[in-house]
Amino acid sequence: MELYQLNTFVKIAQEGSLTRAAELLFTSQPAISAQIKSLEEELGVTLFERSARGMQLTAKGRLLYEQALATLNAAARLKADAQQLHNELLGELKIGVHTDFEFMRIGELHARFAERHPRVQPHFVQSMTVNILPDVRRGALDAGFFFGPCPLSDLTVYPLAEVPMRLVGPAGWAPRVVGATMDALLDMPWVYTSDTCPFYALTQRLVADVDGEPPKVAYADSEDAVRALIRAGAGLSMLRADDAERMRDAGEVCIWDGASPTLLLGFAIQRQRAGEPILDALQSVIREMWPDGRAIADSIGA
Repeated sequence: MELYQLNTFVKIAQEGSLTRAAELLFTSQPAISAQIKSLEEELGVTLFERSARGMQLTAKGRLLYEQALATLNAAARLKADAQQLHNELLGELKIGVHTDFEFMRIGELHARFAERHPRVQPHFVQSMTVNILPDVRRGALDAGFFFGPCPLSDLTVYPLAEVPMRLVGPAGWAPRVVGATMDALLDMPWVYTSDTCPFYALTQRLVADVDGEPPKVAYADSEDAVRALIRAGAGLSMLRADDAERMRDAGEVCIWDGASPTLLLGFAIQRQRAGEPILDALQSVIREMWPDGRAIADSIGA
């Protein structure tokens, strides 16, 4: 029995699909099918039931899954401990980034981390909150930044900042937008996000005390797309305050002067991986860069 067979077993159990497991393991479906067949023959146990719904663990497979997961975790800890004994961290870190790299100070993060751990290679993956959190959970990412609350209990979350937000509109709308009541704003077109985006809940909080819904002329989950639509005169939308002020100074948008909510910026890793030296090192640098995070965590009880 080999560790790679156990890793394949665990990935298939988590994904419920040979295809998705093969993608995560960077191999082919026939290859992992052969690994599982060999493992089942060696153990004398059928681990999965194949059906139209995918790969489902058998009753015996469910019992062995927890042991396989514990074995892999123990092997990972052994490897991490051995690296720590040499006082040198090695490997690649995949880090999900949900917004502008400039705003997230990714260049500074890389420089600080590289100075201390030059043999670790960070891989910064541009994505969105709705994808980053599940990808951290299933191991496709080692860690990730995100906006809003985290609904996944098996992730450890570190609050970093409360990001101020602003409601903005096309620059030519300034006479109608600046100083307007929320009732008046609801008569104008709005650019919305899908309900899986943290900006959606933020916008709903903004209009919660007013009857009616704003007319939604477009949906866009990318901040780049939202900015482009506002520039094009499509409608009102929420942006980070720094983004909004930069665009206003460039003559591209106007900013509503009413009160706007803030959006929590967080950083997440798998709960079971807390304590791994390479992730502890990353977390240490991030907490130095976002020193207000501890106070925010205390205030929200995180």
